Amino acid sequence: MIANLLKQFDPDPDVLLRVISAHVSDEMLEAISMADYGMDSEKYLVALQQVRETGTFPKDLVRFPMEALELIRWSEPELPDVQPIERVVFRHWMRAFACAAILRAEHPPYSYSYNDGSTGATSIQLIWSLRSLPEDFRLITAQNFSWLILNSKPEGNNPSICGYAIALLWFALQLEPRVPDKALVTLAEWLVRRAEELDWRKSKYRSSLREVILGSSIIEKAWELLAAELCSLDLSDRSTELQIWVLLIGEQLLS
Repeated sequence: MIANLLKQFDPDPDVLLRVISAHVSDEMLEAISMADYGMDSEKYLVALQQVRETGTFPKDLVRFPMEALELIRWSEPELPDVQPIERVVFRHWMRAFACAAILRAEHPPYSYSYNDGSTGATSIQLIWSLRSLPEDFRLITAQNFSWLILNSKPEGNNPSICGYAIALLWFALQLEPRVPDKALVTLAEWLVRRAEELDWRKSKYRSSLREVILGSSIIEKAWELLAAELCSLDLSDRSTELQIWVLLIGEQLLS
C-alpha cells in the first residue's frame, strides 16, 4: 500500500516551510508584500510576517497573504535583467517561500482553495527554486511531498498527487543514505498507474502522465526540463528495474 511506503519518508507538513522561513529576510518579505502593484502592502506584510515567524496563516486567506504569494510563485528569478547573482538567490528564496506556503495553505487546517488550479505549477516552481539555493533540501523536501501525497487522498481524484510524486521521486533518488531501489520502484509504479487512472482524456497522442501533469500546470517548459534531467540521471549503480522506471517517467513527461 502506498501509504506505508510514504510513511517511510517521515512525512511532515511544516518542516520545509519552517526551514525556508529561517532564510527569509525582512527585505524579502517587503518585496513580496509589494507584488500586488504595491496595493495594501502593509496588510500583506503583516500576514507574511505571521507565516514566516509562526508557520501559521491568517483566518482569512482569500487575499492576505495569498495573492502576493501567488504572484511571486510566477516569478522567474533567473531572467537576464536580474543581476548580480546574489539577487538571483534572493529571488529564489522568495519564490521557494511563496510556493512552500501556498502548498501548505492548500491543506488542513487551512484548506485554501482559490489557487486557480495551479498546484502543479506551484510544485515545479518550488522544485527549481530549491535546486537553485545553497542548501541541501533533499530530506525535508521528501518529508514535505510525502505528507502532501498522504493528505491528498492518494487513491482519489486529485491530479496534484502526480506532481507531488514526481517531486518526491526526484529528491528521493538523491538521498543519502539511499532509499532502497525496491521502494522507489514501488513509488514509480504507483505514479504511472495513478496517472493512467486520472487521465480522463485518454489521449492516444500523449502519455497519461504528461496529460495529468500539464493539465494541472501551465509551466510546461519547467516540467520538461525536469523530465530531461530524470532521463539523464546516472543510475548505473542502481537496479535495472529502477533505471527503467525512472527513464519511463522522464520520457512520458516529454512525449
